[in-house]
Amino acid sequence: MYKILIVEEDESYSTKLKEAIEKKGYDVKNIKDPVEAVANFVNVHYDLVVSEQMMEGMNGIQMISILRGIHPTLKSMILTANPDEETEIKAIEANVDHYFSKNKSIDVTTKYIEELLRKEIMLKSEDGNELESQRENIVVDTKKRQVTKDGEVVEVTRKEYELLVMFLENKGIALSREEIAEKIWTIDIEDIELRVIDGHIKRLRSKLNIFCITSIRGYGYKWDE
Repeated sequence: MYKILIVEEDESYSTKLKEAIEKKGYDVKNIKDPVEAVANFVNVHYDLVVSEQMMEGMNGIQMISILRGIHPTLKSMILTANPDEETEIKAIEANVDHYFSKNKSIDVTTKYIEELLRKEIMLKSEDGNELESQRENIVVDTKKRQVTKDGEVVEVTRKEYELLVMFLENKGIALSREEIAEKIWTIDIEDIELRVIDGHIKRLRSKLNIFCITSIRGYGYKWDE
């Protein structure tokens, strides 16, 4: 499920927009303060940020520029009650995907959001050679069998690579040690000691400085992003 962050000081407007987007099946969070939004963004992966332009503390374009520094592939939309050409140019220069008038209806705004995410889905389906974690800033090129972290290639073992691909293909899904053993080692869990799996995952965490792999006591692991 795609996660959307709305940063908007007008609570009435943001509540209506949130409700409309949620009806389309998206996970939506509202935050009024842009500084609070940046702090929240560091710990939560969002696919799209929809922000009012004029806010106290920093404007929407400034905030999105900060967020894109954290996650360069972030999709974004700026909303404004008073659109003007100069601000629109600044939005384009900041790689904002949409500069949008709040004078349009909630339904029209929601439709544009749907289209923006639909295009993202299409791009991902066309580029089937890459898996990524925006939160960890990791990209796996499955064609080259190459792993990059923070833009730099990291050498991993075959098992570490297969574990990473498995987790990225199953984000948010709890995987038992039995499933991991059968998929990565292609053998039954009875034939492999648990500490072997735990050891490989520990080394993978350390080598790539990963925080998204969480342990589920008595069961297995999950990639939380």
